[in-house]
Amino acid sequence: MAAAGNRNHAASWTRRLFGPKRRGAASADGAGDETGSERTIYVNANPPKSALDRHGRVPQYPANQIRTAKYTVVSFVPKNLFEQFRRAANIYFLFLLILQFIPAVTTGMPGLSALALFTIVLLTMAKDGYEDSKRSASDREANRARAVVLGRGWVNVNKPPAHMLRPRGVLRLVFSDSGAGGSIGGRLSQPVTEAEAEADTEAMDADDTWLETEWRHVHVGDMVLLRDGDAVPADVVVFAASGADDSCFVETKNLDGETNLKTKAAVSLTSHLRSAAQLASFACAISAEAPSTHLYSFKGTVSRLGSGGESDGCEPVSIDNLVLRGSVVRNTQWAAGVVVFTGDETKIMMNGGETPSKRSRIERMMNGQVVTQFCLLFALCLASAVAGGVYYGRGASFQAAFVVDYQKTAAERSAARYGFLTFWTALILYQTVVPISLYVTIEVVKSFQAYFINQDVDMYDAATDRRCVPKSWNLSDDLGQVEYVFSDKTGTLTQNVMALRQCSIRGRVYGQLLSDDDDDGGGDGGARAAELRRAMDAKAAQFFDHPYRQGDTAAFVDAAVYDDLQADGTQARAVIEFFTVLALCHTAVSHTPDAARPQHIEYKAQSPDEAALVAAARDVGFTFVRRTGDRLECSFLGHVQTYRLLATLAFTSARKRMSVVVRRSDGRIVLLCKGADSAVVGRLGGGQERLRQATLDDLEQFAGRGLRTLCVAYRILGEDEYAAWRLDYDRAAASLRDREAAVEAVCDRLEQALQLAGGTAIEDKLQTGVPETLAQLALAGIKLWVLTGDKPETAVSIGYSCNLLTPATQPIVVSAADADGTRGQLERALREFADAHADLSYVGGGGGALAGVRAAEPGAWRRLLRRGAPPGALKDPAYDMARRVAAPGGRRSGVRGVWDDVRTRNVPSDGRRPSERRVRRDAPLALVIDGAALKHALAADMAPLFLAVAVRCRAVLCCRVSPLQKALVVRLVRDALGALCLAVGDGANDVGMIQAADVGVGISGLEGLQASMAADYTIGQFRFLQKLLLVHGRWSYLRISSLVLNFFYKNVVFTLALFWFQVFCQWSVANLFDYALVTLYNMLFTSLPPGALGVFDQDLPAVVGVVVPQLYKRGIYRLEYSMARFWAYIADGLYQAAAVVLLVVYVYYDGASGQRNGLDSADKDDLGTVGAFCVVLTTNLYMGLNNRNWTWVMPAAQLCGLALLVAVFFAYGAMFDDAFSAGAASRVFAQPAFWLLMALVPTVCLLPHFVAKFVRSAWYPTDTDVVHEIMHMFRQRGKGRGRGRGRGGGHSTGALNHALTTAHKEVPFGAVPEHKHVPRKFRHPGAVHAGYSMDGAIPLDDLGPHEHSASSSALPHDGLTKPGVYQGTRYPPSDAALVQYLHSLAHMHDDGALAGLGSVHREAQGDVALVRDQGAASARSSVYNLADGSLTPNTGYAFAHQEQSRRRRVLRRR
Repeated sequence: MAAAGNRNHAASWTRRLFGPKRRGAASADGAGDETGSERTIYVNANPPKSALDRHGRVPQYPANQIRTAKYTVVSFVPKNLFEQFRRAANIYFLFLLILQFIPAVTTGMPGLSALALFTIVLLTMAKDGYEDSKRSASDREANRARAVVLGRGWVNVNKPPAHMLRPRGVLRLVFSDSGAGGSIGGRLSQPVTEAEAEADTEAMDADDTWLETEWRHVHVGDMVLLRDGDAVPADVVVFAASGADDSCFVETKNLDGETNLKTKAAVSLTSHLRSAAQLASFACAISAEAPSTHLYSFKGTVSRLGSGGESDGCEPVSIDNLVLRGSVVRNTQWAAGVVVFTGDETKIMMNGGETPSKRSRIERMMNGQVVTQFCLLFALCLASAVAGGVYYGRGASFQAAFVVDYQKTAAERSAARYGFLTFWTALILYQTVVPISLYVTIEVVKSFQAYFINQDVDMYDAATDRRCVPKSWNLSDDLGQVEYVFSDKTGTLTQNVMALRQCSIRGRVYGQLLSDDDDDGGGDGGARAAELRRAMDAKAAQFFDHPYRQGDTAAFVDAAVYDDLQADGTQARAVIEFFTVLALCHTAVSHTPDAARPQHIEYKAQSPDEAALVAAARDVGFTFVRRTGDRLECSFLGHVQTYRLLATLAFTSARKRMSVVVRRSDGRIVLLCKGADSAVVGRLGGGQERLRQATLDDLEQFAGRGLRTLCVAYRILGEDEYAAWRLDYDRAAASLRDREAAVEAVCDRLEQALQLAGGTAIEDKLQTGVPETLAQLALAGIKLWVLTGDKPETAVSIGYSCNLLTPATQPIVVSAADADGTRGQLERALREFADAHADLSYVGGGGGALAGVRAAEPGAWRRLLRRGAPPGALKDPAYDMARRVAAPGGRRSGVRGVWDDVRTRNVPSDGRRPSERRVRRDAPLALVIDGAALKHALAADMAPLFLAVAVRCRAVLCCRVSPLQKALVVRLVRDALGALCLAVGDGANDVGMIQAADVGVGISGLEGLQASMAADYTIGQFRFLQKLLLVHGRWSYLRISSLVLNFFYKNVVFTLALFWFQVFCQWSVANLFDYALVTLYNMLFTSLPPGALGVFDQDLPAVVGVVVPQLYKRGIYRLEYSMARFWAYIADGLYQAAAVVLLVVYVYYDGASGQRNGLDSADKDDLGTVGAFCVVLTTNLYMGLNNRNWTWVMPAAQLCGLALLVAVFFAYGAMFDDAFSAGAASRVFAQPAFWLLMALVPTVCLLPHFVAKFVRSAWYPTDTDVVHEIMHMFRQRGKGRGRGRGRGGGHSTGALNHALTTAHKEVPFGAVPEHKHVPRKFRHPGAVHAGYSMDGAIPLDDLGPHEHSASSSALPHDGLTKPGVYQGTRYPPSDAALVQYLHSLAHMHDDGALAGLGSVHREAQGDVALVRDQGAASARSSVYNLADGSLTPNTGYAFAHQEQSRRRRVLRRR
């Protein structure tokens, strides 16, 4: 103990000096990290010598001062510099700066280079310091909050004297005196006697013994007084409380986001203490476990100490007696307790571990591209060194005019030495090929992007008053490349607002199902709900007086309950037993919000479903009124009844049930239990087979409707049985080691031979817009996996209700208890469907919307398959099957597009098929797997097999999964497929998968804020994910891609111009540009245009990204940012650099005229000045040409760059009189050749790029090009002229005109452009192959029919789509016709509803037949496969030929 105290003391000063150490967050399975060791805290008694260290001092505990800031005053500079120079680019430029101080290799002024590097480092340091200062201010506010501790002479024996906690001398400037104030520390000299304490009758909260101090001065062992509304300063064991039952109520909103009040009980050994003097006289020792991250677990004991220090009674302490830092006391006059954990050892601080460091995919790719730039730099330097050495060795050349004269005689000439020095000089000269300011620019741009996301009013949730909050600003571009979304169900897809809808009692179902319209009270549905509630109120009024019923909002409505109760038979007794269990078996707290209405009772519970059950029992007539101590006051059918609560067997995720033991007024003891059917049915007594089967059948029907089910049971206990059990329970609860296992074993023994009372069906409504959002994400090519703890039937039903699953699917149900059964079911599924369904993932090159991307490359999961198989597993038939299916030749054509309309149906999991059910091998697949089978499927030897099945499915639902399994599933898909994964959840059990995903999104729901705290982005509702990905994500991806590629391009142009100039100076590494221009090129002259691209560029309006979600697929295909595009920009830079040098040399240098004084006007310095102007003008215009949306921002940025160049040019001349700028205006600007070059160089450089863009957009248009043409047409015609007009009604241009006037039409939405794996014969426009099979369509036809259908088929008007708003995204009313037309193109339903609700495709003789009305618009695929099995992306207008052929066949049939 003493050694541990010394370590804690040292760690405390280390934290003060260098900031907080890294803390581990809770693991995915809920296990937490532990620090330190078990501790014993002595109260009003001096610790024994065994508890002291060798110097006789008490153990040192951390101060209650917290520090979430990253830096301290001492550590800021060194720590920040260390983090900055971990980047290879910064180390590289620091090395170059050192090189420039060597005279033999320098080419310019080291001061300017140092200025550039220092400016970037200082800007980054200032940004980091500003961000950290906000955290420091928050820390100061928390540390100086008010706290009340016992003082005025009371001594805390666990605290050192104040002089040991106060820094001395100059240390006062650095360290605070946290802990020195507050209570008195040291040894107890004269404790307060019990007689003195009994004489003190002053109220606890009115005693002047209490001392007001700051949180940072609170210490372990302090007595703390908490009043109503006070925040808890540390983790405190409650000794006494003002409540009649010796309990207090706390709100843990700041801790876990839950607003429900929780009850914390005082330790019964100390609950009698009612004054400060009694607290000061009660001697005890608190034994506590080591600090841990377990928020819902605590083990300890309180032992009363006699006068000699011996133990005189011991009582266990659990989490029910501990109030945590950050909680707020509510509805309690006062509570007092002892501090056990402070500062970084409190549970909330230990759970605040750092979120895993995540980097975006583009940033990871940039590292490789920076390496290629280093390789290019090395090649340039080596070429310059070799060529320069060769020329230098010849001697007779004009090279000496450019070379620093450091060798005096010809005899001293050494080509090797010159070449060696030339290499290092070239390294300095070509340094701009690696962009030093790129990282800073990206950080600034992503800061703006985060600001735009945060300020988007379309993602503002008024109900919770929360905006979308980006927490990891560097991941904005990843939002535009998400391929897999992993979602929790409860609270994420659903509202987590529970209501009891139905129940099964003795085989009879009660409860009328009400739709959303019924509950909302609108139209006929509202009238039906009101009529049902009035009928139930009338029946109740005839039976008994029920003042507690809230009939206007009652969710459970069925008057048949009162009919059976009035019959007074067996069914009536069963109903009474059922609702009695609901009214008593809970831990809810009753609350009367309005004192004027004492009979209006509401309930606060730790889970919404528990509150829903108690409220339903209240509305029926079984009202839980209040809890007073251990007395439960109730009103059952108008009769007041009182029960005594004897024990509460709490709910845990392992038990999946909770029970209470109560004593009735007649003295009989009853055990009441409720829980999952899997946890209750197996504990039923004999003779209930028919009742059990009937109840299970009803529960299955409830689950099929998407309702959450529970079983309710009870048991009568004997006095002797309960007394014996209570002794065992108290003994298990008092143990410090393995307490949970011991308590669970004792509880399990009591919860046997239960009598089944019935089952409940609780509705958890879908959130607004969930079906529409899932349909939109599906059209965007995003696959959704649902990972939930619910039973498979419930998850499947929710999947159906939110249109994740639809009727046309073929389910694969995997449910097995052992590894062999799981393997067998997966093998049967693979054997049954592998040849008909290809890998749908991006890396798999599978069918549907992801077909043909990487057909020639084996997927990463196949490499995992080979790598993960043990040596003896090579002959395993499962691996053989997986390898055989994984072979590229094993795939077949005709695979469906991603996310056809499917609906899951339950099929036997053992592979047997009922005779009435036909397995459709060509139907879309859906995988449903439970937690037991998933445990084995995630094992190293079976994960590849599981993944081989999963990637062939349109939907995957993992049920009954633990938090750890959620994280493992995400990691498997992320690492094995290399896909970019997003995880979204709202509860603490989702933290693991949120942190495991590339991007984590937390929903601020009712399950707490832990998911939001650990997430990279926080949103208020699931539907906001639609705009976050389809709009902001796609924009950010396009912007960052353009920013990075154009940044590399402009640096290559500038650097390669210096390289090409070496041809004209015999590789003497002479600097064409003045070194001031080299240094300021990136910082001033060309910094704004790429920044404008990254911040303001926009290819299409926000609403178009939502209306046409197929545009998102380019991010999944990684088409905007790839190594191919990177090298295309590098090649463009090589060409333009050569063009600049050649034109400047041959036009300006060779054709320059003389000056007025007769001297030649062209020299090297003027040549460099002209070249600099040409390079800056060309690169700025090039970046403007790549701008997708011209506004005033880009021209202003370009003009600003040129103005800065001119300003630096003249300012340099005013400051320095050298050849670079002295008289340059009269020499350079007066030359006609200069102005000729200003027009000629950009034209020659940019013309090829412009022609290439024109050819691509006209003959090989992307989806963006097509939509641009449509927008241009609509806005050109006007709102009135854009409707009801055919092809001849207007003039179309570009891609759209080509599509309308020829037999070949534009590339379909979401199509993959030309790829290197595509055969040459299919690369030209109009190439047609009769074997194409298509699916997942977007209608495309002449504009006239489409405009007519768009005008006649209105958009759906619901909560998300209404005039001026499409799926929650606002747009100008003038674009209504455009939005309607694009909707008709992008979605597949006659009435304009979202895709996912409409047609189903079938393949017929190599063509696509659409199961729709003959007059409806035809459909086409985003991507299709070739019939010979090879996967080919759509690169031309081949669909038009197929469409015409299909039409001719339809006409012939007619």
